[in-house]
Amino acid sequence: MSPATHPDFGHVDTWIFDLDLTLYAPEHNIMEQVRNRIAAFVEDYFKVDGERAHQIRYDYWRKYGTTLGGLMAEHAVDPHGYLEFVHDVDMSLLQPCDRLRTGIESLPGRKLIFTNADAPYAQRVLAARGLDGVFEVVFDIHRMEHKPKPALDSYHALCSQLDINPTAALFVEDSAHNLEPAKTIGMTTVWVNHAADDGSANPRPHFVDHEIQDLAHWLVAGKERK
Repeated sequence: MSPATHPDFGHVDTWIFDLDLTLYAPEHNIMEQVRNRIAAFVEDYFKVDGERAHQIRYDYWRKYGTTLGGLMAEHAVDPHGYLEFVHDVDMSLLQPCDRLRTGIESLPGRKLIFTNADAPYAQRVLAARGLDGVFEVVFDIHRMEHKPKPALDSYHALCSQLDINPTAALFVEDSAHNLEPAKTIGMTTVWVNHAADDGSANPRPHFVDHEIQDLAHWLVAGKERK
């Protein structure tokens, strides 16, 4: 049964999707490129070696939700130049996915992106996946005032600015810890569990309503069985 016809989702009128590692799988190696670009930025900024740069990258990510959050909070790094640098990656590794587009388009109601990346990068990802024109808006890190998920303020900002009733919204995300604030404000939560990916959690946390492995398959599974 697909989400569009599943009784658990009959109340949903707004479908919210994370971007990276939700709309594509880890094996596409986009996030690996981004992480390496972040480490390169950190290496140059602090004049440290590669191993230390990756450790700083990871430590800030754990403490602030993004490496950028730490660099801004502790070193006043300009977010625009940073994001332009770290998002300069090879998008040819992504391919359009007709099943994913069909599945998302079939959902009744609004479709939104909620990402810790910036909008220009998000639009490049969406275009590479054949998803341009599918989503109403990209709610990005700048619209969050650089308070990345899982900062609760950004979930409230999302709902306030886009007139979303969280109890009628569903959020799909690969990082389990980013689903806890969504559940706190009343959203239905769907975890795309990439077991080997950084930051995954097992077993399923209490704030996760549904656990899936592949978004496109989940969206169209019911239709394909008919």
